[in-house]
Amino acid sequence: MLPSVRCCKTFRSSPEDIEPKARYDNKVRQAVIDRVLVDKLNTTTVGQALERDFLLKLSTGFLYHCLEYAVRKYDGAEFRAKVLSEFSGSLCVDQIHLGHRVVLLASDPVSDNPIACALVSKNDAAHMLRFLRNLKNHGFSPQTVISDRSPLYPKAIAEVWPDANHQLCVFHVISEVNDHVLNAVGEIRRTLKPKRIKQGRGRPSKRNRARVKKLKKQREQADRLFRRRHLLVTKKSNLRREDQSALNELLSLSPTLGVLRLFVNDLHELFAVRRSQAQAWKIWRRNRRNPSYLRNKHLVKALEVLKKNNMVPLFNYLERAVSIRRKIRTNNHFERCNRVLRYLEKVGYK
Repeated sequence: MLPSVRCCKTFRSSPEDIEPKARYDNKVRQAVIDRVLVDKLNTTTVGQALERDFLLKLSTGFLYHCLEYAVRKYDGAEFRAKVLSEFSGSLCVDQIHLGHRVVLLASDPVSDNPIACALVSKNDAAHMLRFLRNLKNHGFSPQTVISDRSPLYPKAIAEVWPDANHQLCVFHVISEVNDHVLNAVGEIRRTLKPKRIKQGRGRPSKRNRARVKKLKKQREQADRLFRRRHLLVTKKSNLRREDQSALNELLSLSPTLGVLRLFVNDLHELFAVRRSQAQAWKIWRRNRRNPSYLRNKHLVKALEVLKKNNMVPLFNYLERAVSIRRKIRTNNHFERCNRVLRYLEKVGYK
């Protein structure tokens, strides 16, 4: 008599394009991905939404598996080929600090495309150099590279792309100069505002009442200068009618405020979009020789930021066509990508 043999072998077939051993088809996976990327929901809210709408009680592990599926499905080579075919020759490079990690990001401000990103452990020259070399190996040869004034970029850009123009971000430089102007405004405010208003006992004399009234008026003027100090560094074309009247009141408080405002106007004239390089250098030399600017220690520091070594890479955008100068003179395109990434990160960690 033959012994009984128990068969324990089974097989399971999966439809085409379905993950092995998957309990749901790709439509469910795509529904999860859409709620994360399109609707900006976190994993907990995604599970609740699918259970409410489709009566699907999905585990947290499956939700993360859907994200891994999306990463595997993503074709980096196809994306690089697309952005390379649309590459304008201008490249924004910057970094984002995310806790103990740093995201290196490159984008194209003219064609409005993100180019590449890398998550690194440290913001140093070695990681930046490797990131730029990878871009070069993928076929990117920019004519202009836009960055801020970080010391990481000049040497790395010159080593990877020696023929590329290094464009410093005009917005960052103007912000740095405005900080020195606002420091001068703060000094004027401290001279206007009295430290204290002391009143003696009993009914104050007529002379003392006039003095207290004057000190209170000075305090109000100093407080108004503090609240509206941003008007002194606002571009002239961005001032509304009511802002202009408020600015005129502030300028009447001190002659030095008028000098600061003239310096800000000259600063924006210096970086005007429709300007030739000869005109820009002429305005720069005029500002460097202005005696009223040289008498103010804060404006001297501001002019030090605008020294010739910095102005050469700041004026590189003037060599390009007028139609794209506004897009390539700053790395604001990167900053917009940064805001989107920060928003997605905030939603993910809620």
